[in-house]
Amino acid sequence: MSKVTVLAGDFPRGTGYFTFRNFTLPGDKDHYLCETVCVSQIEFINTANPKMALLLNNDPEVAEEIQLELEEKIKVADEHDVIFMVRLSDQRRFIAETDDTTFHKIKKSMKESVQRDSNSVASSA
Repeated sequence: MSKVTVLAGDFPRGTGYFTFRNFTLPGDKDHYLCETVCVSQIEFINTANPKMALLLNNDPEVAEEIQLELEEKIKVADEHDVIFMVRLSDQRRFIAETDDTTFHKIKKSMKESVQRDSNSVASSA
């Protein structure tokens, strides 16, 4: 189980986890409920830069606040920290922070999921 900290987006801020091709993300403001998201639902994942905060919110003040926070996080992050952005198939997005090992596990799981899906389509044809 690898820790993933949601910093901004369509999920509440807080600690989530990545295990066995699934994210368990905070689901409500009290963090009593969680939401599980499979890597097959990810349409886009990439390292984040502060300008990506503008994609998360239509409110310019909130977007600017998130942007400033991301700039600060990036400045103080060590070489093993990765701040990344995810867009899901239902168009929800989030920016999160984790270690580089977990980030590479997530990307590897995504590749395996795509390969599994293409193999199942090929075998059913």
